[in-house]
Amino acid sequence: METACGRLTRYTSGKRRARQHIDIIVTFVLIAMRSVILLLIICAMSSRTAQAQMMHYPDKAFEMAQATGKDVMLVFSGSDWCIPCIQFNKKILSDSSFLRFAGDHLVLLEADFPQRKKIEAALRNQYDSLAAIFNPKGAFPQVVLLSPEKKLRAYVPTRQQTPDGFINTLKQLLQ
Repeated sequence: METACGRLTRYTSGKRRARQHIDIIVTFVLIAMRSVILLLIICAMSSRTAQAQMMHYPDKAFEMAQATGKDVMLVFSGSDWCIPCIQFNKKILSDSSFLRFAGDHLVLLEADFPQRKKIEAALRNQYDSLAAIFNPKGAFPQVVLLSPEKKLRAYVPTRQQTPDGFINTLKQLLQ
């Protein structure tokens, strides 16, 4: 025959086991929630990294263009002396909406011709070769759309453009 004390002991140990099961379930739920939050953070960061980065080495830019099938947007610039170039860089090339668009559709390449800063001779020779073909008049800034095979697609106007206007111009030219 079971005593009241034995029933109470069995009842409390059963409650204790149930509480342990609940604690385990809550722990798993919290771990799952943390995992979901971590995945959301990673997704948000990866969408931010989908923005285009300006490249400075023509060979690498055209290799990337061929691998991705994207056109190259070549920007001739004088980064430390050309006021319109500096303004174009700040207003358009640094704009987050432009960088997202470019990340999806273009490989960005800058051929910079600074006056105060020195660049490698081999790189300067590559820039000079591109300028001889695609910017013979030496216009700054000059933006050129090229196929991955270095064929001219279009000259892109840069004057009096807003980021959205520049993106719309590029969309039309890329069709």
